[in-house]
Amino acid sequence: MNKDSVEVSSDQLKAELTAIKERLGALETIASISNRQVVEVYVREHLKTDKGKQILKECEEPRTREYLMKKFGFNNVPALDYHLNPLREADLLRQRFDNDGKTQTFGQSNLFRRLPKSTLKKILNDGQSEQKAALPRKAPPKN
Repeated sequence: MNKDSVEVSSDQLKAELTAIKERLGALETIASISNRQVVEVYVREHLKTDKGKQILKECEEPRTREYLMKKFGFNNVPALDYHLNPLREADLLRQRFDNDGKTQTFGQSNLFRRLPKSTLKKILNDGQSEQKAALPRKAPPKN
């Protein structure tokens, strides 16, 4: 073996990659907490469509592309990607590949998830609360 060559096992690479991901997650957490108001404004600026909000809300738990297509009634991948791509580009949604390298899942990014729960709920329900308020309310029964 040449003294300049380095042999690296895949387990070693996986461990290092995991450590890097953990550090990145910690940095995202610090950024979200210390810059909460800035992050909230950023999220609102990039979360413009109701469908985008619904997808982001659904991805609180990691979801596959197939699941999202079925859940939201998309007939093809480009239709779903129209909503996924802006969320991924804004780092609101993370795309991961399982160990098989084929199965993709989408989940909320740490930047987004680290906002206070009350803020998350308010952001994700913004359009829905306005729609509910517009619905006429039933009058209480007269006695």
